[in-house]
Order: sequence, then structure tokens, then C-alpha cells
Amino acid sequence: MTVREKLIQEIDRSSEMLLEEFLDFILFTKTRRQSESQTEIDATTYKPIWEIAAELLRETPPEAFANLPNDSAENHAL
Repeated sequence: MTVREKLIQEIDRSSEMLLEEFLDFILFTKTRRQSESQTEIDATTYKPIWEIAAELLRETPPEAFANLPNDSAENHAL
């Protein structure tokens, strides 16, 4: 007998209250596994910060750098 058949057999024998609890458990477990799968996918698609910075620098026009101060430390008071 397969797991599915055993489950169906138990479902047929169970009270409505137990079935509601079982349904909640199945939905919770399903949601948790989907969340874990998404987390694994997200972990492989994140870029390191230095790659993001390099992309931003490539997209920044040279004239934007011309407007930056040579030494921003001179603007800080101690």
C-alpha cells in the first residue's frame, strides 16, 4: 500500500476536527518547504556587494565624478 493510499484510508477514519488539524499541518509544511526552496534560490542569485558597486560605477557618467570633492575628509569637523 502506498503512502497516499494509507493517508486516504486514515482520512476516511478520522474525525472532522482531526482532519482540520491535519490540513493545517499539511499547508504549513508545504509553505515552509516552498519558503526554504525560495531561500536557496535567492542565496544563489545574490551578487556580492563589490559586483553591485562595480556595476553602478560603470553606469555612472564621468561628469558625475567631476563634481565630487577631491577630499571629502576636509568637510568633516572634529
